[in-house]
Amino acid sequence: MIRIFLCLSFALILGVPSWALTVDEAVKQAEAHNLTLATEDLKVAQKADEKNFSVNRLYPTVSVSSTILRLNQLNLNQWEKFWPLIQNGHQSDFSAISSAASIEDNHWLLSLGVKTQWVLNLAVFRGITQTLIDYQNATINHDAAASRLDRDVRKAFYGLLFLHQATGVFESQLKVAEDRYRLAKLNFDAGLGSEISSLQAQVGFENRKPMLADQRVSEDNAQSGFRLLLNVPDDSPLDLQGGLEVAPEVRKVLASVDVDTLVKRYVEGRWDVGIAQGTAKSLENIAKLQADSLWPSLVFGWTADPSVSAPFKSDTWNNSANSKYNWAQSSGAFSMTLAWQLDGFVPGSTTGIEIKGRERQAEQARIGAEQTRRAGENEIRSLVGRMKKSAVSLDGLALSLELAQRSAKLTEAGYQAGTQSFNEAQDADQQLQQARLQFLSEELSLQSTLADLDYALAADRKEWLHG
Repeated sequence: MIRIFLCLSFALILGVPSWALTVDEAVKQAEAHNLTLATEDLKVAQKADEKNFSVNRLYPTVSVSSTILRLNQLNLNQWEKFWPLIQNGHQSDFSAISSAASIEDNHWLLSLGVKTQWVLNLAVFRGITQTLIDYQNATINHDAAASRLDRDVRKAFYGLLFLHQATGVFESQLKVAEDRYRLAKLNFDAGLGSEISSLQAQVGFENRKPMLADQRVSEDNAQSGFRLLLNVPDDSPLDLQGGLEVAPEVRKVLASVDVDTLVKRYVEGRWDVGIAQGTAKSLENIAKLQADSLWPSLVFGWTADPSVSAPFKSDTWNNSANSKYNWAQSSGAFSMTLAWQLDGFVPGSTTGIEIKGRERQAEQARIGAEQTRRAGENEIRSLVGRMKKSAVSLDGLALSLELAQRSAKLTEAGYQAGTQSFNEAQDADQQLQQARLQFLSEELSLQSTLADLDYALAADRKEWLHG
């Protein structure tokens, strides 16, 4: 990947006319920098954190607070705790307390609060299971996106090769038309040919120019889309390395593939089937989680609320006669609570209807997963049929191209010698161009079908082809 970036950087800085790129390098470039895949990476990272720390659901909640308040009116009953001291002959202590804090100071109160709670019920454990399911689904979605990106890059790569080679066909035919026009004009100027032959050749030459221009525009637009797929600058020069051809021996193997074996081995592992099954599993667990919430919950709690009177008075903290009465605890406690929400068991309750709705959604998702599996089976059969058709058709199209090339060559020689008419030569050119484009189009169809089949089977080509 570093090599790719270095090549691209030097190409832009030094003005190198092209950036050599194979189909596998294009896939790697897209996987490393495609924005859609980067989004899926973030989703997986988030779900991975939730999975790794899913046991945190069992941890208690802890909260602390601190409050400073000023009483509008003192409660004289707060001094009742000192009366036993007075009755027992400890008036000196009470005097110290009284002198240590003025009436205004005792209007102020500093309060600290600590609260912890631990809830234990079946829904907590079901929630942990849900985090595992969510992580698995995120992983499947990520892998599916990566495989889909691989397919799209390969199809776009071979599509560009097709357009480039088709442009070459139009250019070569334009060159032939130009040469023929020049020859016809020379013969007319020399009095060896008719004006109509010269005009026909010129019309044929001029008519091919806009066809080539349209082809080049199509190729440029396709290159812009390809750069966007790779997430590289739009002005990045490209030089695609490779070809559309599939070796004859490989086409022979493709033509003999058993579709029933492929369906049996790979239909359950398809990306869309895995995603649909994961959705159904998630909805089913959510329905169970909501049902588990109806059962009792055991809640452990502990609270503390120590407080200090006259916190801004130094004697409150320094005078032992005062400080020993601080941090009074009035309502802190440890608690164990068994809570049970019973309204969900009432027929027709809101909670009961929601649970039933969740269960129906899960059942719908399971049915959808089965429909997705059947649709996937049909897609595999359709793609294999197209693949076999292309693999067989290429042999016939290769023969037709060879014959068209021979016919065009002989017709051109006859035209040069004057034994063939202009129309015959032009018909031979058109047949050759059509044969070339048909052959290239069938090669592109085979490459695209193979990329689609790799994605449809969610398997490497070597595995499903030779496994």
